[in-house]
Amino acid sequence: MMKFFSRGNRQKIASIVLINLILPMIFLLVLATPVYAEDLSKEDAYKGLAIAVGIILLAKLMKNLFTDNSPNVPSGGGDVPTDYSEADLGLLARLIFSEARGESYQGQIAVAAVVLNRIQSDKFPNTVSKVIYQPNQFSSVNDGQINLIPNATAYQAARDALSGKDPSKGALFFYNPKTAKNMDWFRTLKTTIIIGNHVFAI
Repeated sequence: MMKFFSRGNRQKIASIVLINLILPMIFLLVLATPVYAEDLSKEDAYKGLAIAVGIILLAKLMKNLFTDNSPNVPSGGGDVPTDYSEADLGLLARLIFSEARGESYQGQIAVAAVVLNRIQSDKFPNTVSKVIYQPNQFSSVNDGQINLIPNATAYQAARDALSGKDPSKGALFFYNPKTAKNMDWFRTLKTTIIIGNHVFAI
């Protein structure tokens, strides 16, 4: 029963009711009114108008009840792994949003994964905050975009990365070849994967 009333099915039911029942009734009222126009009193006309308006409002109400207009955020759990704090989650989401908000969902997880991979490497600091705020490592820190408020997708991508997902394939760096200023140095790295506009490398 619960499966029948899943999000997708609720949307289908609402569409069927709206298109096949409510809208035809409205059109029927509108089309039928001229037939009885000669015998139609003002009181009857107002009643018919009230009924039509009521049906329209009912259609809107049913659409709101049976459809879910919340953002389509990929699932992945809502808890932060015990090795990390809510502050880590928030900072990671801010980095994702500031560095990769125009990228695919996988690309956003990959950016977060680079931070977590650095924590595991002896070449970088060992906390989310220290990695992100290490001088001259992320352009969004340098230009202040790190302070932008992240959206729900950035938070979910951060959770997925914290839970162990790593589309970057172990990368310690990422860069956009179109905007990177140190391309000579980036070319010395080994590319692990390219996702959207970002090249991930070790």
